[in-house]
Amino acid sequence: MENEKDIVRKAKEIMEMDGLKEWPVVSTEIVKTIPYFGKVIKQIRNVNGEMMDYYNILRHFGWSVTFGVTADNQVLTLIQWKPGVNQASWELPPGGIGKIDEEAELDLIQEKTKEFYQKETGYGNGKWKYLGYVIIETGKYRGATVNSHGLKAHLWLATELEKISDTTHAAEEKITMLPVPLNEFMKVLDSGMFVETSAVCCAYKALLKLGILQ
Repeated sequence: MENEKDIVRKAKEIMEMDGLKEWPVVSTEIVKTIPYFGKVIKQIRNVNGEMMDYYNILRHFGWSVTFGVTADNQVLTLIQWKPGVNQASWELPPGGIGKIDEEAELDLIQEKTKEFYQKETGYGNGKWKYLGYVIIETGKYRGATVNSHGLKAHLWLATELEKISDTTHAAEEKITMLPVPLNEFMKVLDSGMFVETSAVCCAYKALLKLGILQ
């Protein structure tokens, strides 16, 4: 059986094969701008001599979620009405962190994450650890520019958080914060109600880092 490094190297070799490289782009145009969301772009690509239409969605904001644990071992979650599903969704804060430059350094992303996390929960300080990122829907979503390589959802683990301010939610937002005891968080994952992609990934990575999952 190949070890982990062999598997990673093999995957990298496959991804760099000529047959898996991008199709040449013949033209790119913006076909629609969606307020507070981004832009839809249409590209024509040369696929083995056939001109084919592709549509991508550019997102103009950064995305970042945090598995935040307070000093008394409560995980801060949000239950919020979301327009996409038109119902309440059980998630991790903060989500959108405003417009972020395509080449933003991780320090800036962390700073913005902390800022928006405090606005939504009232908690801050603590110890923060970066858990990497996941790509949201590789088929359609991209970052802020045509040449972006997908929309990254940055994942964080924050521990020993303290209440330092009141929350500041927009008038149209319907948000309720629900603290969950850390030792009961597996019930959340097993509930079938905590299903937002980046939140689920962040929770599993955080629980692994904390040694709660093996």
